[in-house]
Amino acid sequence: MTDIVARLLNACNAEKNKGADFPTIWKDILKAHPYVAGSPIQDSGRDGPLLKIPLITGQVLVFLGSNFSLL
Repeated sequence: MTDIVARLLNACNAEKNKGADFPTIWKDILKAHPYVAGSPIQDSGRDGPLLKIPLITGQVLVFLGSNFSLL
């Protein structure tokens, strides 16, 4: 299970590094992924606005504007 989440994280960051924006990554990678448990949730953190994408593992994929990470 962890490998799948790591691959998802890497795929999102790879697309972001190629210049893709969040809506494109959401549509092409995240929306239909079986581990994504819901729609992005807007939030704000110490570094500004962010999007949280819940996963079925209980983890949260976080988009900070420049990259994706896991909580």
